[in-house]
Amino acid sequence: MSTMGTQLRRVAFAALLFSLASLTRLVAETFVSTDGTVYEGSIDYANEREVTIKTSDGGYATTAIADLESESASTVQRWMEANPDLSGVYTVWDTKPSVVRSRTAVTPPQLAAPGFKGLVSLHVILDETGKVSRAAVSKSTHDDLEEAAIDAMRKWSFKPAQVAGKNVKAHIAISFKFEA
Repeated sequence: MSTMGTQLRRVAFAALLFSLASLTRLVAETFVSTDGTVYEGSIDYANEREVTIKTSDGGYATTAIADLESESASTVQRWMEANPDLSGVYTVWDTKPSVVRSRTAVTPPQLAAPGFKGLVSLHVILDETGKVSRAAVSKSTHDDLEEAAIDAMRKWSFKPAQVAGKNVKAHIAISFKFEA
């Protein structure tokens, strides 16, 4: 392939990334609670009682839907209808999810030098059967560890969380420690 063709592909790819970043900013919304608290960001998951918003600064905020102004609460309800896979996710349960099977994350070979240590924390969504449906990095000491942590997490299984005797989707946080 010619140098010119490679450069054009790189420019096109950069333009695509810029467009996607701009689109992400457009998706971000403002949610206002009845006490005046303002949340800037996008909905990460919700249930009929509460919503968790991934804030513009990369953090997370959870608030009761009943505490949101009506326009913000309506936005959450529309989002839940459009995103059934991330609706009905609970952070508080009558019975918490419990690990049935776990796997250790393997330190990538390029980081396996003596004395190496690292940590990756994940936000994990479990479905109603206890299977990992989504794992996203919330904090990491090294980018090269993130894929190993997510790969290991996807192999875990859980006894599902329950609310009122019914299996429900659950949000949990799991951290993987890496040592060489």
